[in-house]
Amino acid sequence: MLEQSRGMAYLVLRKERCFKWKPDNEFGELVYERLHRNALETAARIVYAHYTRRILVNSLLDLLVSDDAQLLRLMANRRIPSDLVRRVKETIERKSNGSYHYALSACRQVRSVLRTKVREAYPLEEGERRRSTRELLETTSPERLQTQTLIINQVRKWKKEGFPFTTPTFRRNTLDFSASTENATGQGYWFKPDPEREDEIILYIKTPPGILGHELDTDSPYKSQTVRLRFLNWFPRKAKRARRKAQQARAKGHIQRAFQLDYRAARFEDMGEQLKNTIKLQQFTRELARERVQPEKNRVQIDDLKTAINALKKSRRSAPPLIKVVGKQVTLSIPFVPPSDEMLKDTLTSSVARKRRAGVDRGLRHSMVVSVKNGDDAYEERLIGRQELYEKRERLRQQTRVLMSQVALKRNNWEKKHARQQPPAIILKKERELESVWRKVRRLDKEISHQVAAETVWLCEHHGVKTIYFEDLRSFQGAGGMRRHSWNLSTNLWGMMIEGVRYRREALGHRDGGVWLVKPAWTSQTCHVCGERGVRVEDEMSTSERRGGEYFYCEKCDEYFHADVNAARNIMHVKQPMKPTAVGGWTA
Repeated sequence: MLEQSRGMAYLVLRKERCFKWKPDNEFGELVYERLHRNALETAARIVYAHYTRRILVNSLLDLLVSDDAQLLRLMANRRIPSDLVRRVKETIERKSNGSYHYALSACRQVRSVLRTKVREAYPLEEGERRRSTRELLETTSPERLQTQTLIINQVRKWKKEGFPFTTPTFRRNTLDFSASTENATGQGYWFKPDPEREDEIILYIKTPPGILGHELDTDSPYKSQTVRLRFLNWFPRKAKRARRKAQQARAKGHIQRAFQLDYRAARFEDMGEQLKNTIKLQQFTRELARERVQPEKNRVQIDDLKTAINALKKSRRSAPPLIKVVGKQVTLSIPFVPPSDEMLKDTLTSSVARKRRAGVDRGLRHSMVVSVKNGDDAYEERLIGRQELYEKRERLRQQTRVLMSQVALKRNNWEKKHARQQPPAIILKKERELESVWRKVRRLDKEISHQVAAETVWLCEHHGVKTIYFEDLRSFQGAGGMRRHSWNLSTNLWGMMIEGVRYRREALGHRDGGVWLVKPAWTSQTCHVCGERGVRVEDEMSTSERRGGEYFYCEKCDEYFHADVNAARNIMHVKQPMKPTAVGGWTA
C-alpha cells in the first residue's frame, strides 16, 4: 500500500491504531495535526525504503545462490556487472529513473559485507600486505578454492537466516546542499558577514550525527555543533581592479582588452550582489521566524520583513553551496546565476553583430588555430598556443614515465622476494612522488585549457562570431607509423578546451554556446580554395611530401598555406555538422 500512496503515505499509517492521534483543543488541531502528518509521512518513506532495500537484496541473494559464476563475477570484477544489476532491478514492481541505482546500491552493500567476511577470514600478520578479494580469487592464488568456498557458504547462510542489514555510515567526502529548497536555517548551512574583518564571510555548517564539529557559537543559528569555515569575498576587490585595468587598456588603444575587462568587472559585481542577496534572505527569514513566536508581535516589522523577503526571492541569488574535501584541502563552490540579458546588453554594446562563423583546428605546434570568415573570400586567423606551459607539461609527463618505470620495477622485485608483505618506505616514497607530479600535470591541464578557451572566446566575440565549428576527434586513431603524432594529439586537452569555450559562450548569451562538432575527414588534406587533394610539405619552398609537415601545398592552385589554417578553413565549410551529446550547438 505504501508503494501506491507516494506523497500521501501518511494516510496509510494513520489507519493503524498505534499511530492514531486526536487533538484535545483548537490549538492542537491547528498546529500539531500538521506535525503529526509530517512525522507519519517521514516514517512511511523510511519504512518503504527499508522494504524496497530488503526486496532487492533478497532477489540478489536468490540469483547468487542459484548461480555461483555470477557470485564470483560480483566479487572478482572491479565494477559490478550491469546485467546482474538489471536482473535485480526487474524485481521492483513500480520502476522509476532511480531503480537502476537502487539495485546497484543493493549489489554494493552485499559485496561490501562479503569482502569484510573475507578480510576477517585472513587476518593480517605484522609486516604483511593485505591482499584484496580479487587477488585471492585469481587462478594463480593458492587460497582461491578456500575463498570461493567461504563466499558461497556465506551467501547460502544469508539465504536461510537473512542478510545482516547495517546502518549506513557517513563516508562521502562531498557535502552538497543543492537539494535544499529555501534559504533558511533548515538547509544546514548559514552565511554571516564577519563584523571585524572586511569582505570576509563565515560559513556555518550543521554537522550530521556522528561527526564532531566546533562547540556552540553565539553567532550560529544552530543549537547543535557546527563546522565553521571562513572565506574571502573577493568580488568587490576584483571588480575594482578590472575597472582600473579597463581604463588603462582603453587609454593605450587596446579596445578588445578593455571590452573584455569591462565584462569581467560586471560579472564580479553581479556575483557579489547575488551573494549579498542570499545572505540578506537568510537573515530576514530568521528574523521573521523569531518575530512570529514573540508574545507581543510587532505587526509593522513583520510586514516589512515579508515585503523584503518577497523582493529578495525575486532577485538574483546564488545557489546552495557545494563543499569538497580532498586530503587536507577543503574547497567551497558557490554556483551563481548566469548573466542576465540586461547585463549582456549593457556590457556588450560595442560588440559586432553576431553573424559570422569560425572554424577551429587542433594542431601540434599550436593548441588552437582559429579562422574567422569576414566575407566571401576574406579570412582572419590567429594561432593560439601556450608553448611555455606545454614545454613544462611535457617535462613533467616525461618525469612521470621515469617514475612509473622505477615504481613498477621496485614493486615487481619486492613482490618476487617478499610476497604478501608491506613494501618498504622507499617504494612508498616513490609512489607519493609520482602522485605529486601527476597533480602538477592536472593543474597545468586546467590552466592551459582555461587560457586557450578564454582567448578563443574573446577573439570570436570581437569579430561577431555566431557559430564555431570544431573537429570531432572523440574517436581519433592515428595512422600507422605516426606514433609520436598520435601521442601528442591524444594529450592536447581538446575536450577540456571545447567545453571551456562552450560554457563561456553560454555566459555571453549564445544559445548552447553556438558550438558544433563536424567530421574532420580530409580537412587537412584538401585545399580550401579549389577542393583538390594536396600534400604536406616542410616549408614554403618545398614541393616534396613530408608527413606531418607544417605547410600545405596545392599543385592545382600552386599555393602554400599553413596546414592548420587550411584545415580550420575547411572545417567551417563541412556539410551536415553533428550535434554532439556533450557539447550542444545550433546552426548559424
